[in-house]
Amino acid sequence: MDRSLGVTEFIRTHLPEWVVPIAELTAMLGDEVLVVGVLAVLAGVDAYRSARCGRGQLITDQTAFVLAIVLGGLAFTLILKTAFGLPRPPTELQAVPRGGDGFPSGHTMAATLLWTALALWGLRGRLTRRTRVAIAGAIIALVSVSRLILGVHYLVDVVASVIFGVGFLLIGARLTDTEPTKAFAGAAALGALALVVAGISTDGVLAFAGCLGGATTWWVISRPAVQNRWAAVVQ
Repeated sequence: MDRSLGVTEFIRTHLPEWVVPIAELTAMLGDEVLVVGVLAVLAGVDAYRSARCGRGQLITDQTAFVLAIVLGGLAFTLILKTAFGLPRPPTELQAVPRGGDGFPSGHTMAATLLWTALALWGLRGRLTRRTRVAIAGAIIALVSVSRLILGVHYLVDVVASVIFGVGFLLIGARLTDTEPTKAFAGAAALGALALVVAGISTDGVLAFAGCLGGATTWWVISRPAVQNRWAAVVQ
């Protein structure tokens, strides 16, 4: 599979090197550590609102679905990267040396999963859904371009990642009806598959632990006894 369309080569040849640190910072918007951190903040904010409003649920179904679909999507990304096993651009093109498989782009797909899920199903604010989607699209575009500037992916990699990410979210929402228990069950299955495909590696174990841990936590906090106890505490 020839993914080189000359775009990465053109960018690396013509852009000045001072843009590289900017691209590295921009790429952090799709870093898995940041993604997990944003999910943790989302859950924390929702739990805080629950406590203030005296809500019987620790976190809402809406927030739980976002957590489940994004965690499952990260596991799906690892499955795809391992299954395709396609290399990155050669080291002479890379502004910052990176190893591992190159298709799809993990940063681009993680950004697509997180920011699109937040735009569609995240906590509501003053922004309209159209505005949230536009902001998500801008972030995804910036992360995609940053990976090309850094020379660690080809154009095909980032475009495919956006398609995979959006497709996963839409199909996942359709199959689960945005019901968090179903979504977490799917995430746990994908985490287990990621462990099988990637083997006992750091990425495989983290994907499995994250998906299974999320599913288990949701199962516990959604038990009627736990919800009743939470309701008694916040009221």
